[in-house]
Amino acid sequence: MVRDVVIGAAVKSTLTSIKMARENVDKASERLATGLRVNRATDNPQNFFQSYKLNATANNFTNLLDKMNLGVRTIQQAISGVETIENILNLAELKALEAKEALEKTGSNLSNLILDNQPIGYFQLYDSDESPTAQNLGNAGAVLADGIYTNGVTQGNEILFYGAGGKPAKLDGTNQFIEVPVDPLINLGGPFDERTVELIFNAETVAGRQVLWEEGGSTNSMNIYIDNGRLYVNGRTTSGGGYGPLDISTPIQAGKSYHVAFTQQGGSPTVDGRFTGYLNGVAFGSEVINGTIGNHPNRNAIGGIAQNVYFHDDGPGNAPARGDGTFAFNGQISDVAVYNDVLTQEDMRARYEATSLPLAESFRKDMQVFLEQIQGIVDDTSYRGINLLDKEELLVNFNDQNTSKLRVKGEAFSLEDLNLENIDFQKPSQVRDAIINIRKALNKVRDFGTGLSVDLNIIQTRQDFTRNFINNYKSGAEDLVIADQNAEGAKLLSAQT
Repeated sequence: MVRDVVIGAAVKSTLTSIKMARENVDKASERLATGLRVNRATDNPQNFFQSYKLNATANNFTNLLDKMNLGVRTIQQAISGVETIENILNLAELKALEAKEALEKTGSNLSNLILDNQPIGYFQLYDSDESPTAQNLGNAGAVLADGIYTNGVTQGNEILFYGAGGKPAKLDGTNQFIEVPVDPLINLGGPFDERTVELIFNAETVAGRQVLWEEGGSTNSMNIYIDNGRLYVNGRTTSGGGYGPLDISTPIQAGKSYHVAFTQQGGSPTVDGRFTGYLNGVAFGSEVINGTIGNHPNRNAIGGIAQNVYFHDDGPGNAPARGDGTFAFNGQISDVAVYNDVLTQEDMRARYEATSLPLAESFRKDMQVFLEQIQGIVDDTSYRGINLLDKEELLVNFNDQNTSKLRVKGEAFSLEDLNLENIDFQKPSQVRDAIINIRKALNKVRDFGTGLSVDLNIIQTRQDFTRNFINNYKSGAEDLVIADQNAEGAKLLSAQT
């Protein structure tokens, strides 16, 4: 049987002291190990929860600081893209100025080449403001009569290409045209085994159907015309076996100067002929024909219809009657030449190269190489899914209540947005516009870059403030719970003793 042990008061006091000493040793050891004098709520509820709140706020701002860092990197990426685009545009401006200087020194011997082949009709159309008639410079013996400016044809305000001999005729697309009278050399002395027609034009629009050259009527006809973005050359005859209508076409653009021509080499049931279209010295289509253009007594016209014409989609029967001035051309036209001969591929190429158009095209292609890099830079400037060069937006919050923030608005820098998608150098106005648009694009890029630099400075300033804010809150939290290592060490030693 176990008896109850009775401990005296002195022993009890000693055991209690030992227990308290052990607790003090454990507490001091814990504080020395953690460096904190408040390790749990029971140590000091007020300091513990106040410290927790301060640390939580500091952690929230630490997350905001990470987002600020993301914003800084996004803006720095955009600034890098802007600087690269600016460098490209600086090079593009130098290239445009180089093109301007070179083209202004360019001459043209197009007229000499045309006259050397002795056309039956050559209408430069440089005189619509000076005379009611379009002078015919054809020099193959007997020549066609002069053309007649009809319904108010005016002079264009600039040349179609550098080195041109004068300003072209300008037609407004209503009912204006230049009539070329009926003549045995072109209409009545047939059948015509060989024929070439060439001209230079620049269309304000390529919509709808617009006649550039027409000769003939509802049965026998040859023509050049635009039809909804495509350039057509066409022939149709019932003479010598007959052929056509033909469907030879190629796409073109508004606002560009082109040299276009067709040739007819008549054929027969035993010998194939050929009808060929040329654009800028290159054949764009050709068809075998078995016939020659027969007599076509209707009046001829430049820039519209005089009496009648046969189109590619009129079918095998007679074409319907079409009135004067219908299907009128909207644009500028010059150097129309008609031959009763077939010019060669080399002749066509020589004519195109006699203008400044090949040089202008070379400068355009060089410029395109520069400008195409801009779109690549824009596409590559995205950082973590945000692209400030593609009109996207960056929002940076500076506090955890979202009451202080910075909204960085992006800009669009595609070639279309910079108005650089249609740079060309064919005419003085196009060169002037190219230089102006490049400089406007440079100003836009520089202004946006300046704005980005300001936004970056704002964020970086708030970053510094937020870092100090976090440090202050963490220090305040530590002040409430941190242990005095010297004092706790002395307590431990005392308790152990």
